Amino acid sequence: MRVSDRSAVDVQPDVQPDVRPDVSVDVRQMPKGGARAGISERALDQPLIVRTAIELADRDGVAAVSMRRIALELGVSVMSLYRYVVSREELNDLMVDTVFGERPLPEPGPDGWRPKLELSAREEWALYRDHPWVSHLVAATTRPPIAPRLMAYTDWRMRAVDGHRLDFATMVQIAIMIGTYLQSAAMPLAQETQAARTTQHTRQQWADARQDTLHRTLRAARLPMVSGFGAEAFQASEPENIFEFGLHRMLDGIATLIEQA
Repeated sequence: MRVSDRSAVDVQPDVQPDVRPDVSVDVRQMPKGGARAGISERALDQPLIVRTAIELADRDGVAAVSMRRIALELGVSVMSLYRYVVSREELNDLMVDTVFGERPLPEPGPDGWRPKLELSAREEWALYRDHPWVSHLVAATTRPPIAPRLMAYTDWRMRAVDGHRLDFATMVQIAIMIGTYLQSAAMPLAQETQAARTTQHTRQQWADARQDTLHRTLRAARLPMVSGFGAEAFQASEPENIFEFGLHRMLDGIATLIEQA
Protein backbone atom coordinates (compact mmCIF):
# COMPACT_ATOMS: atom_id res chain seq x y z
CA MET A 1 0.00 0.00 0.00
CA ARG A 2 2.79 2.40 -0.78
CA VAL A 3 4.77 3.85 -3.60
CA SER A 4 5.92 3.25 -7.18
CA ASP A 5 3.60 2.26 -10.01
CA ARG A 6 1.53 -0.79 -10.71
CA SER A 7 3.12 -1.18 -14.10
CA ALA A 8 6.28 -2.37 -12.33
CA VAL A 9 4.70 -5.80 -12.04
CA ASP A 10 2.32 -5.70 -15.03
CA VAL A 11 3.93 -7.77 -17.75
CA GLN A 12 1.19 -8.73 -20.19
CA PRO A 13 -1.30 -6.29 -21.76
CA ASP A 14 -4.91 -6.43 -20.70
CA VAL A 15 -7.26 -8.42 -22.91
CA GLN A 16 -10.97 -8.34 -22.22
CA PRO A 17 -12.67 -11.74 -22.02
CA ASP A 18 -16.34 -12.51 -22.18
CA VAL A 19 -16.47 -14.48 -18.93
CA ARG A 20 -15.19 -13.74 -15.43
CA PRO A 21 -16.21 -16.41 -12.93
CA ASP A 22 -16.10 -15.50 -9.27
CA VAL A 23 -14.03 -18.38 -7.90
CA SER A 24 -12.26 -18.22 -4.55
CA VAL A 25 -8.93 -19.97 -4.23
CA ASP A 26 -7.69 -21.96 -1.25
CA VAL A 27 -3.95 -22.26 -1.81
CA ARG A 28 -3.57 -24.83 0.97
CA GLN A 29 -5.79 -27.37 -0.79
CA MET A 30 -4.21 -27.19 -4.22
CA PRO A 31 -1.34 -29.35 -5.49
CA LYS A 32 2.12 -27.89 -5.76
CA GLY A 33 4.75 -28.74 -8.34
CA GLY A 34 6.37 -27.80 -11.60
CA ALA A 35 4.99 -27.40 -15.09
CA ARG A 36 1.89 -29.37 -16.03
CA ALA A 37 1.92 -30.99 -19.44
CA GLY A 38 -0.99 -30.12 -21.67
CA ILE A 39 -4.09 -30.07 -19.49
CA SER A 40 -7.42 -29.90 -21.24
CA GLU A 41 -8.70 -26.35 -21.57
CA ARG A 42 -12.00 -27.66 -20.20
CA ALA A 43 -10.10 -28.42 -16.95
CA LEU A 44 -8.81 -24.85 -16.79
CA ASP A 45 -10.24 -22.59 -14.10
CA GLN A 46 -9.33 -19.51 -12.09
CA PRO A 47 -7.94 -21.36 -9.03
CA LEU A 48 -5.57 -23.38 -11.21
CA ILE A 49 -4.32 -20.25 -12.97
CA VAL A 50 -3.73 -18.45 -9.68
CA ARG A 51 -2.06 -21.48 -8.10
CA THR A 52 0.28 -21.77 -11.07
CA ALA A 53 1.15 -18.07 -10.87
CA ILE A 54 1.95 -18.40 -7.16
CA GLU A 55 4.13 -21.46 -7.80
CA LEU A 56 6.01 -19.56 -10.50
CA ALA A 57 6.55 -16.58 -8.22
CA ASP A 58 7.73 -18.81 -5.37
CA ARG A 59 10.12 -20.66 -7.65
CA ASP A 60 11.44 -18.00 -10.03
CA GLY A 61 10.36 -14.63 -8.59
CA VAL A 62 7.37 -12.47 -9.41
CA ALA A 63 9.11 -10.98 -12.46
CA ALA A 64 8.91 -14.43 -14.06
CA VAL A 65 5.11 -14.44 -13.87
CA SER A 66 3.31 -13.58 -17.09
CA MET A 67 0.21 -14.84 -18.83
CA ARG A 68 2.43 -16.39 -21.50
CA ARG A 69 4.54 -18.20 -18.89
CA ILE A 70 1.45 -19.49 -17.07
CA ALA A 71 0.02 -20.76 -20.35
CA LEU A 72 3.31 -22.51 -21.08
CA GLU A 73 3.32 -24.14 -17.63
CA LEU A 74 -0.24 -25.39 -18.11
CA GLY A 75 0.11 -26.33 -21.77
CA VAL A 76 -2.79 -24.14 -22.90
CA SER A 77 -3.18 -21.09 -25.13
CA VAL A 78 -2.58 -17.63 -23.68
CA MET A 79 -6.00 -16.41 -24.78
CA SER A 80 -7.73 -19.22 -22.88
CA LEU A 81 -6.48 -17.72 -19.59
CA TYR A 82 -8.36 -14.49 -20.18
CA ARG A 83 -11.69 -16.28 -19.91
CA TYR A 84 -10.93 -16.56 -16.17
CA VAL A 85 -8.59 -13.66 -15.39
CA VAL A 86 -9.29 -10.40 -17.20
CA SER A 87 -5.86 -8.77 -16.81
CA ARG A 88 -2.45 -9.03 -15.19
CA GLU A 89 -3.64 -6.53 -12.59
CA GLU A 90 -6.48 -8.83 -11.59
CA LEU A 91 -4.07 -11.75 -11.45
CA ASN A 92 -1.87 -9.79 -9.03
CA ASP A 93 -4.90 -9.10 -6.84
CA LEU A 94 -5.93 -12.76 -6.86
CA MET A 95 -2.41 -13.88 -5.98
CA VAL A 96 -2.28 -11.50 -3.01
CA ASP A 97 -5.78 -12.45 -1.86
CA THR A 98 -5.00 -16.16 -2.09
CA VAL A 99 -1.76 -15.89 -0.12
CA PHE A 100 -3.38 -13.80 2.64
CA GLY A 101 -6.08 -16.48 2.78
CA GLU A 102 -3.42 -18.91 4.01
CA ARG A 103 -3.33 -17.11 7.36
CA PRO A 104 -6.74 -15.71 8.34
CA LEU A 105 -6.63 -13.85 11.64
CA PRO A 106 -8.52 -15.55 14.49
CA GLU A 107 -11.75 -14.31 15.99
CA PRO A 108 -11.83 -12.80 18.49
CA GLY A 109 -8.08 -13.17 18.95
CA PRO A 110 -6.09 -12.55 22.14
CA ASP A 111 -7.24 -10.08 24.79
CA GLY A 112 -5.92 -6.54 24.57
CA TRP A 113 -5.09 -4.29 21.65
CA ARG A 114 -1.33 -4.84 21.85
CA PRO A 115 -1.36 -8.67 21.72
CA LYS A 116 -3.85 -8.42 18.86
CA LEU A 117 -1.71 -6.04 16.80
CA GLU A 118 1.42 -8.06 17.51
CA LEU A 119 -0.30 -11.27 16.41
CA SER A 120 -1.51 -9.67 13.19
CA ALA A 121 1.99 -8.37 12.46
CA ARG A 122 3.60 -11.76 13.03
CA GLU A 123 1.04 -13.49 10.83
CA GLU A 124 1.62 -11.04 7.98
CA TRP A 125 5.39 -11.32 8.41
CA ALA A 126 5.08 -15.11 8.18
CA LEU A 127 3.29 -14.68 4.83
CA TYR A 128 6.19 -12.62 3.53
CA ARG A 129 8.69 -15.22 4.72
CA ASP A 130 6.75 -17.95 2.90
CA HIS A 131 6.19 -15.84 -0.23
CA PRO A 132 8.78 -13.00 -0.28
CA TRP A 133 7.44 -11.56 -3.55
CA VAL A 134 4.05 -10.71 -2.00
CA SER A 135 5.42 -7.62 -0.26
CA HIS A 136 6.42 -6.29 -3.69
CA LEU A 137 2.94 -6.77 -5.13
CA VAL A 138 1.34 -5.10 -2.10
CA ALA A 139 3.81 -2.24 -1.67
CA ALA A 140 4.96 -1.41 -5.19
CA THR A 141 1.76 0.26 -6.31
CA THR A 142 -0.06 3.55 -5.94
CA ARG A 143 -3.29 1.60 -5.41
CA PRO A 144 -3.82 -1.20 -2.88
CA PRO A 145 -4.73 -4.60 -4.34
CA ILE A 146 -8.43 -5.42 -4.48
CA ALA A 147 -7.96 -8.35 -2.13
CA PRO A 148 -10.62 -8.87 0.57
CA ARG A 149 -8.43 -11.17 2.64
CA LEU A 150 -5.67 -8.55 2.69
CA MET A 151 -8.22 -5.89 3.61
CA ALA A 152 -9.43 -8.15 6.43
CA TYR A 153 -6.09 -7.52 8.13
CA THR A 154 -6.75 -3.77 8.07
CA ASP A 155 -10.27 -4.26 9.41
CA TRP A 156 -9.03 -6.60 12.17
CA ARG A 157 -6.39 -4.09 13.28
CA MET A 158 -8.88 -1.26 13.38
CA ARG A 159 -11.19 -3.32 15.55
CA ALA A 160 -8.23 -4.11 17.83
CA VAL A 161 -7.78 -0.43 18.72
CA ASP A 162 -11.47 0.48 18.67
CA GLY A 163 -12.88 1.61 22.02
CA HIS A 164 -9.78 3.53 23.11
CA ARG A 165 -11.08 7.04 22.37
CA LEU A 166 -9.35 7.14 18.99
CA ASP A 167 -11.18 8.70 16.06
CA PHE A 168 -11.85 6.68 12.91
CA ALA A 169 -9.10 8.34 10.87
CA THR A 170 -6.51 7.55 13.54
CA MET A 171 -7.57 3.90 13.62
CA VAL A 172 -7.21 3.77 9.83
CA GLN A 173 -3.74 5.30 10.09
CA ILE A 174 -2.65 2.80 12.74
CA ALA A 175 -3.81 -0.17 10.66
CA ILE A 176 -2.19 1.11 7.47
CA MET A 177 1.00 2.12 9.28
CA ILE A 178 1.48 -1.44 10.54
CA GLY A 179 0.92 -2.93 7.10
CA THR A 180 3.21 -0.39 5.44
CA TYR A 181 5.96 -1.05 7.96
CA LEU A 182 5.72 -4.80 7.41
CA GLN A 183 5.77 -4.48 3.64
CA SER A 184 8.83 -2.22 3.78
CA ALA A 185 10.63 -4.46 6.28
CA ALA A 186 9.88 -7.49 4.11
CA MET A 187 11.25 -6.05 0.87
CA PRO A 188 14.80 -7.25 1.70
CA LEU A 189 13.43 -10.79 1.97
CA ALA A 190 12.41 -10.66 -1.68
CA GLN A 191 15.64 -8.94 -2.69
CA GLU A 192 17.76 -11.50 -0.85
CA THR A 193 15.81 -14.38 -2.38
CA GLN A 194 16.43 -12.96 -5.86
CA ALA A 195 20.10 -12.21 -5.13
CA ALA A 196 20.69 -15.72 -3.79
CA ARG A 197 18.96 -17.17 -6.85
CA THR A 198 21.11 -15.07 -9.20
CA THR A 199 24.50 -15.28 -7.48
CA GLN A 200 24.17 -18.64 -5.69
CA HIS A 201 25.48 -16.92 -2.55
CA THR A 202 23.70 -16.17 0.71
CA ARG A 203 23.80 -12.74 2.33
CA GLN A 204 26.34 -14.02 4.85
CA GLN A 205 28.56 -15.47 2.13
CA TRP A 206 28.41 -12.19 0.24
CA ALA A 207 29.34 -10.23 3.38
CA ASP A 208 32.25 -12.55 4.17
CA ALA A 209 33.64 -12.18 0.66
CA ARG A 210 33.28 -8.38 0.66
CA GLN A 211 34.29 -7.67 4.25
CA ASP A 212 37.81 -6.35 3.58
CA THR A 213 36.67 -4.19 0.67
CA LEU A 214 33.79 -2.82 2.73
CA HIS A 215 36.00 -1.85 5.66
CA ARG A 216 38.57 -0.15 3.41
CA THR A 217 35.86 1.81 1.63
CA LEU A 218 34.20 2.98 4.83
CA ARG A 219 37.49 3.97 6.47
CA ALA A 220 38.50 5.93 3.38
CA ALA A 221 35.13 7.70 3.44
CA ARG A 222 35.77 8.73 7.07
CA LEU A 223 32.53 7.31 8.41
CA PRO A 224 33.53 6.49 11.99
CA MET A 225 30.32 4.78 13.09
CA VAL A 226 29.57 2.52 10.15
CA SER A 227 33.26 1.71 9.65
CA GLY A 228 33.00 -0.21 12.93
CA PHE A 229 30.29 -2.40 11.43
CA GLY A 230 31.20 -5.93 12.53
CA ALA A 231 29.59 -9.32 12.95
CA GLU A 232 27.30 -8.20 15.78
CA ALA A 233 26.02 -5.23 13.81
CA PHE A 234 25.59 -7.38 10.72
CA GLN A 235 23.45 -9.78 12.72
CA ALA A 236 21.41 -6.88 14.10
CA SER A 237 20.71 -5.73 10.54
CA GLU A 238 19.22 -9.06 9.47
CA PRO A 239 15.61 -8.61 8.28
CA GLU A 240 14.21 -10.73 11.12
CA ASN A 241 15.93 -8.59 13.74
CA ILE A 242 14.90 -5.34 12.07
CA PHE A 243 11.33 -6.65 12.02
CA GLU A 244 11.41 -7.42 15.76
CA PHE A 245 13.01 -4.11 16.69
CA GLY A 246 10.67 -2.01 14.58
CA LEU A 247 7.55 -3.91 15.64
CA HIS A 248 8.11 -3.27 19.34
CA ARG A 249 9.03 0.40 18.82
CA MET A 250 5.88 0.87 16.74
CA LEU A 251 3.69 -0.78 19.38
CA ASP A 252 5.32 1.40 22.06
CA GLY A 253 4.36 4.47 20.04
CA ILE A 254 0.76 3.30 19.67
CA ALA A 255 0.65 2.70 23.44
CA THR A 256 1.69 6.31 24.04
CA LEU A 257 -0.98 7.51 21.61
CA ILE A 258 -3.68 5.50 23.38
CA GLU A 259 -2.55 6.70 26.81
CA GLN A 260 -2.84 10.31 25.65
CA ALA A 261 -6.21 9.89 23.93
